[in-house]
Amino acid sequence: MKILTVVPISKGIFKNNLSYFTTKDVKLGSIVTVQVRKKNVPAIVISSAPVKNVKSGLKKSEFSLKPIKSIVSDSFFRPEFIEACQIAGDYFVSSLGLIIKDFIPIKILELNNHSTNNKKGGNYFETSLLQTTKKERIQNYKSVVREEFAKGKSVFFCLSTLSDINKFSYELRKGIEKYSFIMHSNLPSKKIKEIWIKALKEEHPILIIATKSFLSLPRNDISTIILENESSPFYKSQTRPFTDARKFAEILASKIKAKLIFGDSMIRTETYYRLNPTMTVSRILSEAEQIIIDMNQETNTWQKTKIFPLISLKLQQMIKEVHENKEKIILFINRRGYYPYTVCNDCMRTLLCEKCETPLVLHKKENEKNIKFICHKCLKETLAPEKCPYCQSWRLMTLGIGIQKITEEIEKIFPHIKLFRIDSDLIKNSKQGNETIKNFLNTSGSILIGTEILFSYVNQPVERVAVISLDSLFTIPDFHANEKVFNTILKLRSLSQKTFLIQTRMPNKNLFNDATRGNISGFYKNELDARRESQYPPFKLLIKITMEEKNSEKLKRDLEKTEKMLEKWNPLAYPAFIPKVKNMHIWHLLLKIDPQTWPDKQQELRQILSSLQPLCKVDVNPESLL
Repeated sequence: MKILTVVPISKGIFKNNLSYFTTKDVKLGSIVTVQVRKKNVPAIVISSAPVKNVKSGLKKSEFSLKPIKSIVSDSFFRPEFIEACQIAGDYFVSSLGLIIKDFIPIKILELNNHSTNNKKGGNYFETSLLQTTKKERIQNYKSVVREEFAKGKSVFFCLSTLSDINKFSYELRKGIEKYSFIMHSNLPSKKIKEIWIKALKEEHPILIIATKSFLSLPRNDISTIILENESSPFYKSQTRPFTDARKFAEILASKIKAKLIFGDSMIRTETYYRLNPTMTVSRILSEAEQIIIDMNQETNTWQKTKIFPLISLKLQQMIKEVHENKEKIILFINRRGYYPYTVCNDCMRTLLCEKCETPLVLHKKENEKNIKFICHKCLKETLAPEKCPYCQSWRLMTLGIGIQKITEEIEKIFPHIKLFRIDSDLIKNSKQGNETIKNFLNTSGSILIGTEILFSYVNQPVERVAVISLDSLFTIPDFHANEKVFNTILKLRSLSQKTFLIQTRMPNKNLFNDATRGNISGFYKNELDARRESQYPPFKLLIKITMEEKNSEKLKRDLEKTEKMLEKWNPLAYPAFIPKVKNMHIWHLLLKIDPQTWPDKQQELRQILSSLQPLCKVDVNPESLL
């Protein structure tokens, strides 16, 4: 008889290792079924020992061992994958089971034994950056695949979203369709299992185009991992265990001795600095005319007409030319709704959702006359009041610009021009989004107005692109704000063939000048100087601890207790940017530590963080501090 140490792969089980017995020989990395709290769950075997070797420990145990229910799959994972998960568990302060679960498609656990080829993969680990246009990156990736195939090696091409898979898979698979495998969680379970098994049995080197969950695919011949669109926030999970696929891919590549390539038109500042701080980044060139419009100069029109200018005269002229020349134009606005804010002119309070304490956004519902308030957190809808709910004043004032307001303005000025709109209030699924873009591209002289969601559907450039407004993003108190604005501008600029125009009330801001010139080096220099001064990544590693509680007094007591436990690391306590969501009060604690010491030289801190009660959410290297 043998005693197995297993890791449950299930949510809600916070204990890392559990012990069971079996009379069968079970290899490390096998998937078994065990009983936890009267429920059968899958688990991975991480150690095995004869019962005689642990007999003394069993006698002292306060509980009796249970048997393994069944063996699902023998040697399911590569040992290197398990090692990578263990390292990631230490890094992200999470149980091994949750880490494994985050990087496997759960339906795969139902598969029985399956075989894979025994060819060896990479010979050495190295990390490189590929920062250039999408067209040039694709050409480079195709060359990498050809070279690795010639060596008898496979390539894993990792993407963060299904829309990105759709954008890249067509070009990458050309000529090697038979040896290309596309996998993502949107596929039916039966299809995922079918592709998984085929990918493992294929003797020829293969190209795997997939999301992060499929990094667990146990092909022994993978020699290169390409992680495209490195700046995508979707690589970072928003729920426990708060893993980052970029970090995990780096750990895994080091274990399987594979090359790792980070690709994007603009790599994140911390990745660029950490991996190659002396790298010279060439400008991203564009043949389009670059125009920055100072919207402060448009105030003369407002002073005369009392109508606040939303569309500059230069942009109006450009839209006319688009229609006359039967071209197409994309107009970008970063806000949903009609007006993002409503403020009382007497008590000067912003109207907030009573459950979430987030600003209520005015919306005009499609095919309805009433204007409604919608909370973008809890999605509660209420009719817009005539009076201030706080002081009963009639003097309510709307502020900001939303996509609905811009759409209405464009329709007034250009009623004869066909206009298409794309935002998450209007587009509910990918079919609607693809259909909208298809109709826009097939309509000469038309306008597409959209929020950031348009990047998921627009795959080809048009003649003209204009930014209606991005200034509000600078008001977000987050260290990634400048990078987000710069990256957004670069993406929009890449979609323009003839003219790229930005409307702003901050025309002298260096960021706008660097973005329109494609001067990524200039942006990095200024951004690194600012982050060094404020002690943000890459100069410090951030750990955010989030605490939520309905009772604000209890939250305060819990917060003070946790602060006391962490006082050695000088925690900064602050309310969330939206301090109340669905009646839950939210506060954060922020730690800034030397990145070179994490996690190996911070064992005391790791133990404290691991011991925190489950309501404390520990996020290492958070995507946002808000």
